[in-house]
Amino acid sequence: MRATCQKCNAAYMRGYLSTMRKTRPAKAILERAKQRARRQGIPYSLRRQDIVLPTRCPVLGLPLIVGEARSDASPSLDRIDPAKGYQPGNVRVICDQANRLKGNRSLGEVLRLSQAGPRCRRSAYAAVAAYMEREALLVEVKQKAAREISPNNPWAVVAEFLERKFREFPIKSNK
Repeated sequence: MRATCQKCNAAYMRGYLSTMRKTRPAKAILERAKQRARRQGIPYSLRRQDIVLPTRCPVLGLPLIVGEARSDASPSLDRIDPAKGYQPGNVRVICDQANRLKGNRSLGEVLRLSQAGPRCRRSAYAAVAAYMEREALLVEVKQKAAREISPNNPWAVVAEFLERKFREFPIKSNK
Protein backbone atom coordinates (compact mmCIF):
# COMPACT_ATOMS: atom_id res chain seq x y z
CA MET A 1 0.00 0.00 0.00
CA ARG A 2 1.36 3.41 -0.94
CA ALA A 3 1.79 5.94 1.81
CA THR A 4 0.65 9.55 1.73
CA CYS A 5 3.75 10.78 3.60
CA GLN A 6 6.31 12.09 1.10
CA LYS A 7 9.26 10.35 2.82
CA CYS A 8 7.40 7.03 3.06
CA ASN A 9 6.32 7.28 -0.57
CA ALA A 10 9.92 8.01 -1.63
CA ALA A 11 11.16 4.95 0.31
CA TYR A 12 8.47 2.80 -1.29
CA MET A 13 9.40 4.03 -4.78
CA ARG A 14 13.12 3.35 -4.18
CA GLY A 15 12.28 -0.24 -3.26
CA TYR A 16 9.91 -0.63 -6.20
CA LEU A 17 12.44 0.76 -8.68
CA SER A 18 15.22 -1.41 -7.24
CA THR A 19 13.05 -4.51 -7.73
CA MET A 20 12.09 -3.43 -11.24
CA ARG A 21 15.76 -2.86 -12.19
CA LYS A 22 16.47 -6.47 -11.19
CA THR A 23 13.42 -8.20 -12.64
CA ARG A 24 12.61 -6.04 -15.68
CA PRO A 25 15.69 -4.00 -16.58
CA ALA A 26 14.46 -2.92 -20.03
CA LYS A 27 11.21 -1.59 -18.55
CA ALA A 28 13.16 0.25 -15.85
CA ILE A 29 15.40 1.86 -18.49
CA LEU A 30 12.34 2.97 -20.47
CA GLU A 31 10.62 4.38 -17.39
CA ARG A 32 13.68 6.46 -16.46
CA ALA A 33 13.96 7.70 -20.06
CA LYS A 34 10.28 8.65 -20.11
CA GLN A 35 10.70 10.62 -16.86
CA ARG A 36 13.79 12.42 -18.21
CA ALA A 37 12.00 13.22 -21.47
CA ARG A 38 9.02 14.66 -19.64
CA ARG A 39 11.23 16.68 -17.28
CA GLN A 40 13.45 18.04 -20.09
CA GLY A 41 10.76 18.47 -22.76
CA ILE A 42 12.39 15.91 -25.07
CA PRO A 43 10.33 13.90 -27.61
CA TYR A 44 9.59 10.33 -26.45
CA SER A 45 7.86 7.57 -28.41
CA LEU A 46 9.65 4.35 -27.41
CA ARG A 47 8.13 0.94 -26.80
CA ARG A 48 9.75 -2.09 -25.18
CA GLN A 49 10.54 -3.66 -28.56
CA ASP A 50 12.50 -0.55 -29.58
CA ILE A 51 15.40 -1.33 -27.26
CA VAL A 52 17.76 -4.28 -27.02
CA LEU A 53 19.65 -4.94 -23.79
CA PRO A 54 23.06 -6.41 -24.75
CA THR A 55 25.25 -8.36 -22.32
CA ARG A 56 28.22 -6.04 -22.98
CA CYS A 57 28.50 -2.34 -23.67
CA PRO A 58 28.86 -1.95 -27.46
CA VAL A 59 31.14 1.06 -26.86
CA LEU A 60 33.59 0.08 -24.11
CA GLY A 61 33.03 -3.67 -23.90
CA LEU A 62 32.20 -3.68 -20.19
CA PRO A 63 29.81 -6.45 -19.13
CA LEU A 64 26.56 -4.66 -18.32
CA ILE A 65 25.56 -5.09 -14.67
CA VAL A 66 21.80 -5.14 -14.27
CA GLY A 67 19.79 -4.74 -11.08
CA GLU A 68 22.43 -3.30 -8.79
CA ALA A 69 23.33 0.20 -7.68
CA ARG A 70 24.24 2.56 -10.49
CA SER A 71 27.82 2.09 -11.67
CA ASP A 72 30.00 2.63 -14.74
CA ALA A 73 28.74 -0.74 -16.02
CA SER A 74 25.02 -0.03 -15.52
CA PRO A 75 22.93 -0.05 -18.70
CA SER A 76 22.10 3.43 -19.96
CA LEU A 77 19.93 4.55 -22.86
CA ASP A 78 21.92 6.67 -25.31
CA ARG A 79 20.20 9.09 -27.66
CA ILE A 80 22.38 8.70 -30.75
CA ASP A 81 21.35 12.16 -31.94
CA PRO A 82 20.40 14.04 -28.75
CA ALA A 83 18.29 16.55 -30.72
CA LYS A 84 15.92 13.79 -31.94
CA GLY A 85 15.00 12.61 -28.45
CA TYR A 86 13.91 9.13 -27.44
CA GLN A 87 12.62 7.87 -30.79
CA PRO A 88 12.78 4.37 -32.31
CA GLY A 89 16.05 4.00 -34.21
CA ASN A 90 17.69 6.84 -32.25
CA VAL A 91 18.54 4.93 -29.07
CA ARG A 92 20.99 2.24 -28.07
CA VAL A 93 21.71 0.67 -24.68
CA ILE A 94 25.33 1.32 -23.71
CA CYS A 95 27.10 1.46 -20.34
CA ASP A 96 26.66 4.45 -18.07
CA GLN A 97 30.36 5.35 -18.30
CA ALA A 98 30.26 5.56 -22.11
CA ASN A 99 27.05 7.60 -22.02
CA ARG A 100 28.53 10.08 -19.54
CA LEU A 101 31.71 10.41 -21.64
CA LYS A 102 29.60 11.08 -24.75
CA GLY A 103 27.10 13.40 -23.09
CA ASN A 104 25.74 15.86 -25.66
CA ARG A 105 29.16 16.32 -27.26
CA SER A 106 29.69 16.38 -31.01
CA LEU A 107 31.95 13.86 -32.72
CA GLY A 108 34.57 16.59 -33.17
CA GLU A 109 34.58 17.37 -29.45
CA VAL A 110 34.94 13.69 -28.52
CA LEU A 111 37.76 13.26 -31.06
CA ARG A 112 39.58 16.25 -29.53
CA LEU A 113 39.19 14.74 -26.05
CA SER A 114 40.55 11.42 -27.34
CA GLN A 115 43.75 13.24 -28.31
CA ALA A 116 44.05 16.06 -25.79
CA GLY A 117 41.74 15.14 -22.89
CA PRO A 118 42.85 13.60 -19.61
CA ARG A 119 45.38 10.85 -20.43
CA CYS A 120 43.53 8.27 -18.34
CA ARG A 121 40.38 8.75 -20.45
CA ARG A 122 41.78 9.15 -23.96
CA SER A 123 41.25 5.51 -24.97
CA ALA A 124 37.68 5.60 -23.65
CA TYR A 125 37.01 8.81 -25.60
CA ALA A 126 38.50 7.15 -28.70
CA ALA A 127 36.07 4.23 -28.24
CA VAL A 128 33.17 6.68 -27.88
CA ALA A 129 34.28 8.49 -31.06
CA ALA A 130 34.41 5.18 -32.96
CA TYR A 131 30.90 4.38 -31.68
CA MET A 132 29.62 7.78 -32.85
CA GLU A 133 31.18 7.24 -36.29
CA ARG A 134 29.55 3.77 -36.56
CA GLU A 135 26.16 5.20 -35.61
CA ALA A 136 26.51 8.03 -38.16
CA LEU A 137 27.29 5.41 -40.83
CA LEU A 138 24.23 3.39 -39.83
CA VAL A 139 21.99 6.48 -40.08
CA GLU A 140 23.32 7.13 -43.59
CA VAL A 141 22.72 3.52 -44.68
CA LYS A 142 19.18 3.56 -43.23
CA GLN A 143 18.42 6.77 -45.15
CA LYS A 144 19.56 5.12 -48.39
CA ALA A 145 17.47 2.05 -47.58
CA ALA A 146 14.40 4.24 -47.04
CA ARG A 147 14.80 5.86 -50.47
CA GLU A 148 14.73 2.56 -52.35
CA ILE A 149 11.52 0.60 -51.80
CA SER A 150 11.97 -2.87 -53.27
CA PRO A 151 11.85 -6.44 -51.97
CA ASN A 152 15.57 -6.98 -52.65
CA ASN A 153 16.81 -3.62 -51.37
CA PRO A 154 20.55 -4.12 -50.72
CA TRP A 155 20.71 -1.04 -48.46
CA ALA A 156 18.03 -2.54 -46.20
CA VAL A 157 20.04 -5.76 -45.94
CA VAL A 158 23.19 -3.81 -45.08
CA ALA A 159 21.31 -1.66 -42.53
CA GLU A 160 19.90 -4.75 -40.80
CA PHE A 161 23.35 -6.39 -40.73
CA LEU A 162 25.01 -3.26 -39.29
CA GLU A 163 22.27 -2.86 -36.69
CA ARG A 164 22.93 -6.40 -35.43
CA LYS A 165 26.72 -5.99 -35.48
CA PHE A 166 26.71 -2.64 -33.69
CA ARG A 167 24.93 -4.21 -30.70
CA GLU A 168 27.91 -6.50 -30.14
CA PHE A 169 31.33 -5.97 -28.64
CA PRO A 170 34.06 -5.98 -29.63
CA ILE A 171 33.67 -4.36 -32.99
CA LYS A 172 36.54 -5.74 -35.00
CA SER A 173 38.50 -3.20 -36.99
CA ASN A 174 40.97 -3.63 -39.83
CA LYS A 175 43.01 -0.62 -38.71
